Amino acid sequence: MTPVQISETEITPTETQIPPTFTPPPPPPLAEGEHFLLQRPVPSSGPAWTDKTYPYGSTRGGALRPHTGVEFVVPEGTEVLAVAAGTVRVAGNDSLIAFGPHPNFYGNLIVIESDSTNGGGPIYHLYGHLSEVHVAEGQMVAAGEVIGLSGSTGVADGPHLHFEVRSGENSYLATQNPLLWLVPFPQTGVVLGRVTWPNGELVQETLVTLIRVDAPSPYTATTTYAQGEPNQDGIYGENFVLDDVIPGYYQIVVGDGSNRTTSELWVYPGRTNFIELTLDN
Repeated sequence: MTPVQISETEITPTETQIPPTFTPPPPPPLAEGEHFLLQRPVPSSGPAWTDKTYPYGSTRGGALRPHTGVEFVVPEGTEVLAVAAGTVRVAGNDSLIAFGPHPNFYGNLIVIESDSTNGGGPIYHLYGHLSEVHVAEGQMVAAGEVIGLSGSTGVADGPHLHFEVRSGENSYLATQNPLLWLVPFPQTGVVLGRVTWPNGELVQETLVTLIRVDAPSPYTATTTYAQGEPNQDGIYGENFVLDDVIPGYYQIVVGDGSNRTTSELWVYPGRTNFIELTLDN
C-alpha cells in the first residue's frame, strides 16, 4: 500500500484552531469628573444592588414616566442609610409640597444636602417611599447613619427605596444618574456611554446589551434614556449606564434586529468605562 502523504500545511494549526488569549491592556487614565462618592443607601443584606428592570432614564417600555432615580427592592422596614455626610433639608411627606411631578409622589421622604459639592454647586440626595422618617430638618447626619425605614408610601408599586441624586438644586428636573455616584461593588465596574444617530442626536430608549467574550457572565442589559426628565452628566454626556459589571472583555450591542451596531470594550473594576457608539438610521 502506498503511504498517505501529509503536507506540512495539513498538520500546521490554523489561526482558528489556536485558542484566543485575553490579556487586558493597561487601564486608561481616570475619567475626568469621576465621582464615586456615595455608599449604598441600604445595608449589604438589603439587597444592596439596584433594580435592573427600571433604571434611571427608563420608562419600562413606555409603561411609566421616565425614571429620575434608581430603586432598591428591599422589604418593608429595611433600614435606610445616609449615603454621605450632610444636612437634612426635607424630612416628612410631600402631601402639601411637591418634590416630584405632583404631591404625594414620594410619600414619606428625606432630602439631604451633601457636605460634598459638584464643581462648587450643592448636591442633594433624596430617599422616597419611606414607611418611617427618623431625622428632622436641619439635623446633621453622618455617612451610614440610619435615617428611616423603607416602605411603599406615595406612588409605589410595592415596598422599595427610591433614591435620587440632584445636582445644583433640590429639584425634580435637576437629577443625575445615581449609578455615576454610588461606589461600585467590590470587583465590579460601571459601563456608561453615549449612543447617537449619525447627525449627533441622542438615540432614545434603545436596547444596550453587554456580552462577555472571555468568560461566562450574567445577562447584562439596559436601555438608553427616554426623552424628558433624565439628565446627562455635564462631563460624560452619557445616555446609558450599567452598574455592577464583572471586569472582562465584552462585546456591546446597541439596538436590535437589522438596526444595530456593535463594538468591544474592556471593563475595569472600580472604574467608569466609557464608550461612544453611532446607530445607523
